[in-house]
Amino acid sequence: TLAEPALNALGATVEKITVGAFKKSLLMQTVATGVALGISTGVAKIAFNLDLWYLLVPPYLILMLITYLSSEDFVNFGWDSAGVTTGPITVPLVLAMGLGIGSKTGAIDGFGVLALASIGPIITVLTVGLIVRKKPTTDEDETSTAPETA
Repeated sequence: TLAEPALNALGATVEKITVGAFKKSLLMQTVATGVALGISTGVAKIAFNLDLWYLLVPPYLILMLITYLSSEDFVNFGWDSAGVTTGPITVPLVLAMGLGIGSKTGAIDGFGVLALASIGPIITVLTVGLIVRKKPTTDEDETSTAPETA
C-alpha cells in the first residue's frame, strides 16, 4: 500500500489542503493500517469460512456514523483513500493472496479480501481525522493559558 503512487499523491494533496495539520506520512501510515486491518479481516473470513455479508454491513454502518461526525474535507480524504487501495500494486497482491489462502484452506471462495481492504482505510482515516480536528493548535493553547490584561 505504501508503494501505491496514488497514495503518495493523495498524501501530498491532503497535507497541502490541511496546511500541514494532517501530514502526508500520517495519512500514508493511517491508510496502510486500515488496509492491514481489512486484509486481516478478509483472511479471517477465508480461514473461518465467514459470510462476507456480516463483515461488510457493520463497517458501513460505522462509516455512516463517522461520516456524519466528520468535517467535509476529512470525509473526502477518507472515502478517497479507499480508491487508493485499488491501485496497480495492491490489487494483484491482495487478490492473489486471498485466492491462494482460500485454495490452501479449502475455503469455498477466497473473495472479499479486497472489499474489506478498501473499507479499512476509510474507517482509519476518518477516525484519525476526528482526532486531528479535535487537537488544539498551539495558538489556541497560548490564548487559553495567557493571563488577561486589564
